Amino acid sequence: MNEPVELDRINTTLYRACAARCNFLGLDRPDVQYAAKEVSRGMSKPTEDDMASLKRIGRYLKKYPRAVFEYPHQLPFSRIQIFSDSNWAGCIKSRKSTQGGTVMINGCCIKSWSSTQAIISLSSGEAEFYGIVKAASVGLGVQATLRDLGVDLSLEIFTDATAAKGIASRKGLGKTRHIAVHLLWVQERVARGDFKVTKVWGVDNPADLLTKHLTREVMNNHMKKCNLKFLEGRAAEAPKLS
Repeated sequence: MNEPVELDRINTTLYRACAARCNFLGLDRPDVQYAAKEVSRGMSKPTEDDMASLKRIGRYLKKYPRAVFEYPHQLPFSRIQIFSDSNWAGCIKSRKSTQGGTVMINGCCIKSWSSTQAIISLSSGEAEFYGIVKAASVGLGVQATLRDLGVDLSLEIFTDATAAKGIASRKGLGKTRHIAVHLLWVQERVARGDFKVTKVWGVDNPADLLTKHLTREVMNNHMKKCNLKFLEGRAAEAPKLS
């Protein structure tokens, strides 16, 4: 394998500026959040390969410049749904996994994330369990915020990994003694009934959009589940461009 060629000083500055903008844009665009996270990982010493990835994001955004969340009028809701997914050892360089998730209320996405796990997982079930830990942390935070606003909702976490669901639903490490003990607080919260973990089919898990590169058809399917669609032009409330 050829050694990566680092960018010169001018292109390094350009790369960092564009990657930072992609990272900021990803907060509102789940369809580019994973790609933006990946190009941000190369900001310290960007290479020509990193620049090629950044250009692909630019071509994608040029073709799909506007993505809009729809929040239709709804009846009162009763629960928060967190969809969690992980791509085990997805990084070919570090062999670290990517975890992603979406916070849904009545089929509407109010938050999403895509991040590289700090721990190198030894199995897909372990990587998926770490994804559940992240989803539980985010979900409990959203639940507490809503309680401060006078809205009390139950919390349910969905995963497409049976092994990860089993780890979260039992007590103790079992045979998975290599899992970090400080992450087992999830088992206690599940046992107390603070939230529950439910199995979902992979094709019905919108968090898959945030863990790896997908085909256009699969992306559209997950975006539809998040009530996210592409529109032409600019929003009527947006400021006019000079």
